[in-house]
Amino acid sequence: MVKKINFIIKDKSFEKFMMMTILGTTGNAMDIEMNFFCTFWGLFLLKKNFKPKVAGAPFPFKGIAAKVFKKRLKKTGIDDAWELIKEAVADGKMKLYPCTTTMDLMGIKLEDMVDFVEKPIGAAGFLEMGEEGHIVSL
Repeated sequence: MVKKINFIIKDKSFEKFMMMTILGTTGNAMDIEMNFFCTFWGLFLLKKNFKPKVAGAPFPFKGIAAKVFKKRLKKTGIDDAWELIKEAVADGKMKLYPCTTTMDLMGIKLEDMVDFVEKPIGAAGFLEMGEEGHIVSL
């Protein structure tokens, strides 16, 4: 069985955020190293206080749809996705990597990110991580 999976997150939608949460925390529970390389719009998922919206919802309902999904998640026992991510990161199996090139292009600083991201890396650094595991684009 693969013990390391590397993901490229390139979208800032609620759907991508939840994929990252569910895959990352499940992999952590299964003792699989889960690396998430957040680039372009996906980098926004790592920004402090960013609230992702549902991409598949019609324009005026994108924010409301995310709230509806959060209520449904609470019914399944998931109160706060960020808390799940923090726990998985603290366990050491889930890692969040901001893209240095995207940070430079968009003027985003490391201080703008949530406190538990890894040191930013570029595309070459991410691809080197892929030598030991699979790479999946979300």
